[in-house]
Amino acid sequence: MIALLVLAALVPAACVLWFMTVAMRNERLAVREQMAEVYFRQLTSVQRQVDVFWKERRTSMQSIASDSAAGKFAAIARANLADAAVVHDGTGKPLYPGTANFETPVDEKADWVAVRELEFQKKDYVGAAAAYAQIVEASRDIHTKARALQSEATCRLKAGDTTAALARLSQLAGDGSLRNATSAQRTLIAPNAQLLLLQWLGAGPVSLDKLGTLKRDGLPAPVERASGSPAGVLRERTLENLVSRLNDYSAPNFPAAQRRFLMREVNALESPASRLLQNAAFPTLVAEELAAEYLESNPPMPLGVTLERTPLPKIWRLASGDRTVVALYREARLKAEMEQLFASLALPDVQIRLLAPGEPFVAGKLVPPLEAGEFFPGWRLALSFRDGDPFAEASARQMRFYLWTGFLVVVIIALLALLVARYVSAQMRLARLKNELVSTVSHELKTPLASMRALVDTLSAGRYHDEQQLRDYLNLIARENQRLGHLIENFLTFSRLERGRQRYHFESIAPHPVVATAANALREKLESPDCVFEMHVSAHLPGVRADADALTAVLINLLDNAYKYTGEQKRITIGARANGESVCFEVTDNGIGLGAGETRKIFDRFYQVDQSLTRQRGGCGLGLSIVQSIVRAHGGTVEVESEPGKGSTFRVRIPIAATESSGELSSADDPKPVHHGTHG
Repeated sequence: MIALLVLAALVPAACVLWFMTVAMRNERLAVREQMAEVYFRQLTSVQRQVDVFWKERRTSMQSIASDSAAGKFAAIARANLADAAVVHDGTGKPLYPGTANFETPVDEKADWVAVRELEFQKKDYVGAAAAYAQIVEASRDIHTKARALQSEATCRLKAGDTTAALARLSQLAGDGSLRNATSAQRTLIAPNAQLLLLQWLGAGPVSLDKLGTLKRDGLPAPVERASGSPAGVLRERTLENLVSRLNDYSAPNFPAAQRRFLMREVNALESPASRLLQNAAFPTLVAEELAAEYLESNPPMPLGVTLERTPLPKIWRLASGDRTVVALYREARLKAEMEQLFASLALPDVQIRLLAPGEPFVAGKLVPPLEAGEFFPGWRLALSFRDGDPFAEASARQMRFYLWTGFLVVVIIALLALLVARYVSAQMRLARLKNELVSTVSHELKTPLASMRALVDTLSAGRYHDEQQLRDYLNLIARENQRLGHLIENFLTFSRLERGRQRYHFESIAPHPVVATAANALREKLESPDCVFEMHVSAHLPGVRADADALTAVLINLLDNAYKYTGEQKRITIGARANGESVCFEVTDNGIGLGAGETRKIFDRFYQVDQSLTRQRGGCGLGLSIVQSIVRAHGGTVEVESEPGKGSTFRVRIPIAATESSGELSSADDPKPVHHGTHG
């Protein structure tokens, strides 16, 4: 039966665990699919926003209004629409940066040949300077006049006449009519003169060879000028004018190469007058240099209006709709811009990256990279998680929920199985006890009835010899009748106790009469030749609150029990003494005694120490159970002290009566607390 109960508990538990395993697996798959769908929609939404962003960017570049290609370039760079840009005409020719169209400069005449001979062959710098001055006075062409002024200033510097040289450079830099004059190298002369003026006014070393107009050999060292002096004021005004002109992209004839060179040279100035340049005086210089580097790589015209690679490493280009503007982007900038856009669009727990073509990425199992959109062919959008894998975390949460649910279900099943097992075990034990009770009762009732029938039949037939034998038979019938009545009384008492119908009449009674009544009830047994019976009751014992008949029944059961479980030489003692707040009744015998395990069960109903002894001595295992029930109803305790082969001592403690009040209570209504007896 127990094996069946265990099997009945294990089968549903195993089924629950199997179901939970399947449910957890299905839940993980469902959660992962749902979350994958959410993140895929997120990537799709970001992809659409990327297309919108670059459509607007392309429109912004194409819609910039400017009178010149240089102006459009500057507007794109300053608006930070790209890292750089190249502006083309309708045929694809680069306008800016590129080669500007200038008027053809005037050819040098014979007088220039003579002056050049004085300067470079004869080294007559003073004479050459005077000759250049005559050309300046005589010339009406701005290009010739500007060249002559520049050459005169150079010769005076070589001759050591710094003051005159600086005066000529200042005239050249400040004359508005010479603003657009060009050199033989087709560069603007005035900005170069302004740079020379700054360098010779103490701003730094000269770089004349780079200007292509003067030679460094034989020139005196630059001089320092204090700030606030006339030279310092001139230097600051010249620097301000030069920076303003370099940042002015409205002039159509400023060569991009010369602009870049001058910007770099001005940035290299280290004098106090150039300190204002430390805060990015030329915001377009980086764009100029990148655009020039791009054009030097001889790129073909864009094939479409999407991002394309350029010959430069990690530089990408995007053409406007009419292909008049080619915007250049560094790969790092593209990623940074897009990640900034993604941060405003993505969910807070994810990070979206832009992957260049061929860039490795450990793809997620459920959210693989997605194409970045029409403007980024070959690029991908990759989704990663900021704080671990949410799929695993969500699955773990679901698994924990199911595991706890399964655990609770298994525990409930186990508890129910345990309760059922206990109930079934109790019912089996009760059935066994009932069977034993039926057997015991049958035996206990059958024996006295058989004896009485035999005696009655003998007497009815007149088979006796004399009056003495008749009296003996009648005494035997009386004893068997008494035995039968005592057995039936125990059954009735037990039944009333079990149903809570036993009623008690509590009053203050003296212990001595109770002990005497119990001993007198078993006088015939206790006074038999094989029994030594002693009664010890202390004098002047206080009264106890008890039902006299019930307490007498307790002592009778204990005395009868002591008589039955002693050998041929019986020694039984009953006594009563004061013990604190109670009176202790003791019944001691020299019987077979009890083991430690038996003392814990001795008060259980239907429990019998030894079936064979029980059969020899009679009884049905209810006497001590009745004793314990009555004692508890009196608010007392019962305990046993016993050792196998050395007899037993039963102690019953009943509280001393506080008053002389009496009353009738049922066992179910007794207000006294129940005290469980201890077993020695």
